Amino acid sequence: MSTLVHSSARPLDSVVLAVVLTGFVASTYGFGVYLFANLVVDMRRDIGFDYTTVGLITGGAQIGFLLFSSVTSVISRFVEGWKISLVSTLITSLALLGLSVSDSIWLSGGLLILLGGCSASVYIPLAEIVTKGFSPGHRSRVMGLISSGTSYGVFINGLLVSFLTVHGGWRSIWLTAGLISVALCGVAWCLLRQRGAAKEGGSSPQRSASFERPTAWLSRPLYLIWAIAFLNGMALLPFQTYLAPYLRDELGVSVQDTGFIWTTIGAVGMASGFLVGWIADKVGVRASLAMCFLSAGLAATVVFSFNSIPLFYVAAFLFALAFYPVFGLVPSYIGQIVPVSRLTQAFGIANVLIGLGGVCGNFLGGFSKDLTGSFSSIYWVVALLLFGQCVMVFMLGKPPVSVTEAEQP
Repeated sequence: MSTLVHSSARPLDSVVLAVVLTGFVASTYGFGVYLFANLVVDMRRDIGFDYTTVGLITGGAQIGFLLFSSVTSVISRFVEGWKISLVSTLITSLALLGLSVSDSIWLSGGLLILLGGCSASVYIPLAEIVTKGFSPGHRSRVMGLISSGTSYGVFINGLLVSFLTVHGGWRSIWLTAGLISVALCGVAWCLLRQRGAAKEGGSSPQRSASFERPTAWLSRPLYLIWAIAFLNGMALLPFQTYLAPYLRDELGVSVQDTGFIWTTIGAVGMASGFLVGWIADKVGVRASLAMCFLSAGLAATVVFSFNSIPLFYVAAFLFALAFYPVFGLVPSYIGQIVPVSRLTQAFGIANVLIGLGGVCGNFLGGFSKDLTGSFSSIYWVVALLLFGQCVMVFMLGKPPVSVTEAEQP
């Protein structure tokens, strides 16, 4: 089915492709989702808007994420995943450039909501691209590297803000981010075409053939991994959301220490995706998922059990060791149990569930704080959910020989 023949691909091309796909995530998440938070103060001063508007924009971006996740799952049956991901990154680039010249908060808000949606439509097809472009023994580490792309994007954000805010202002930062993304799209276009991705379903008959010869793809392990994806959002996202308020407002940790704890999460995250992905290629995705959930569960236990700065750094390390890899391991497992023609659709549903889990978890976490007066209840519930996911992982069962391989010549 696929003309992307793994054995004929040059190693250098594979490395470049992995870097480009990581750049997709760095651009759409690092720039498109997280850069606004760094520039909101300067943008408010020049454009003029209140924090209620900020809340509406960020909430709209989350709605955009869920909407684009759903739409991507549908259109993936008709359009190849690499095209969806590339076009979404191009739209991201244009939106970033648009923000550099916008003088209207309504236009800026619309572009930011669009960026939130594109972060979903870029990421979801990557599992399909990796499955077609890399041999089974390398897919988990590539997905792990890609899932850490957000860390690299946030790191670049810090550099851009540090160097350009004083010299060029906030508009120059959006402009630079947009130009970087445009250049990335150019490289990606050339590389994906060279590797034969454009030919894979080049004729729509191959895509439509999947309708004529339907392949069974729904299974108990898939339903279970979808449930795990929902719980990922419900447990891991609130852990991140409420960590700084818990440390600063309830435990009295200084701003500086809290900042360094967050820096630890980012620094470890830059390496953990590839590292855990490499382990997954050696010992299996299920074992690696279990290790991640155990690590994050221990991190949550440390947070609510102790009030010690050194132990908070340990918790940050354990959390970062799990947080970024998990979002690469889930699509890696789905790729082992779902035909490649259904992979983007299956992961799209998982992505929607992650988003819904995050919404539920953040809401219930805030409600719990108001009800009990403490953040600690959030973290012991998160720990229970994560330890429960460890058990669920072993209920998945060992995946068969990848069904995606059966579709390839």
